[in-house]
Amino acid sequence: MKARLWFITVFLSVLSVSCKKDIDVVAPDKDSYALTELQKEGPHPKIAIVSDIHFMHPSLLVNGAANGVAFQSYLNQDPKLLEYSLFVFQNVIMDLKRERPDILLVPGDLTKDGELINHESVAGYLAQLRAGGTKVFVVPGNHDINNAKAVQYNGDNSTPLPRTSVNDFANIYKHFGYENTERDATSLSYLAKPYKDLWILAIDASKYEEFGPSGDIADGRIKSSTMTWLLSKLAEAKNQKVTVFAMMHQNLVEHYANQTQLDPGYVIDDWQNKVNALMDAGLNVIFTGHYHANDITAYSHNGNELFDIQTGSLVTAPMPYRLVTVKNKKLEISTKTVQKVATSMPGGLSFPAYSNLFLSQHLDGFFNYYLHNILGAPAPVADFASPLYR
Repeated sequence: MKARLWFITVFLSVLSVSCKKDIDVVAPDKDSYALTELQKEGPHPKIAIVSDIHFMHPSLLVNGAANGVAFQSYLNQDPKLLEYSLFVFQNVIMDLKRERPDILLVPGDLTKDGELINHESVAGYLAQLRAGGTKVFVVPGNHDINNAKAVQYNGDNSTPLPRTSVNDFANIYKHFGYENTERDATSLSYLAKPYKDLWILAIDASKYEEFGPSGDIADGRIKSSTMTWLLSKLAEAKNQKVTVFAMMHQNLVEHYANQTQLDPGYVIDDWQNKVNALMDAGLNVIFTGHYHANDITAYSHNGNELFDIQTGSLVTAPMPYRLVTVKNKKLEISTKTVQKVATSMPGGLSFPAYSNLFLSQHLDGFFNYYLHNILGAPAPVADFASPLYR
């Protein structure tokens, strides 16, 4: 009886957690959120949010590696549509050229695993938007720096590639937040001032200094030194009556009850104390990613509200990205999804149909890995349970 109860608990836990991670749980066509601290009604900047691009250059898959043992094993642990990430990102860049946002925010995980060629390629595409007048700001995610999973796949095998360092990241993205901004001395956080009355606070919460031979650490934290710096910048903004939008890769608050217990690693460490301090300093809007879900949650503290606006991933169906307009002291938020790419899909399927099929087909491997390696289920239980998620 205990074994059966344990299995049912694990079954429901994995179903609720993983499905929320891998699908678009909340994708409103349009929503509106009051900005209590916006001091002026104009101008009305348009802000685009593109998160978790996980760009993978085609040269990293050679000699049939897309169907090889090493790459498929990677996908079973972390199902992403990496093979088509180039085409998806190209589609989004083309659309943003048409939309002409004033600002683009990219809250981390720009690359598959921090391969230099991937970062350089992403920066090249972002430069196209910058050339069109869009101010682009990025911050690293857990996949982007010092990642041992940076490899090239060749047939059934993989070969390690040089890891991107902190200095590499800042140099590659110098035009996208790392020059002519106010930098934190102990992280890749910075403060940008694109408008007189609207600033962007980019928060680096990834633990890349702690990465070892197995790859990245999903967990995030704000260093105490960085927290002191952030609070000083928010105090400066409050004194000048400036609105601040923050962005960070990991979530600042839970997006559902007990998220940090059910699926640790997606909300920053000590999040309650951190968010309360940031709100007391004047922050009430933050753009995040990491969880590959499109969701907006509100957190209340001392009579104020903070909105954690989480954007899904470009390699997880339905490949969402956001457009936000600051208008009449409100945020008007819309979500777009990638409907087509400039290449044919296997079986003649449409891109949305194929991306959904890909996710479904790879969930068996993911759940088996999750049950075995994360939850510690015995092999017979994991092997029996994983097909139930088809």
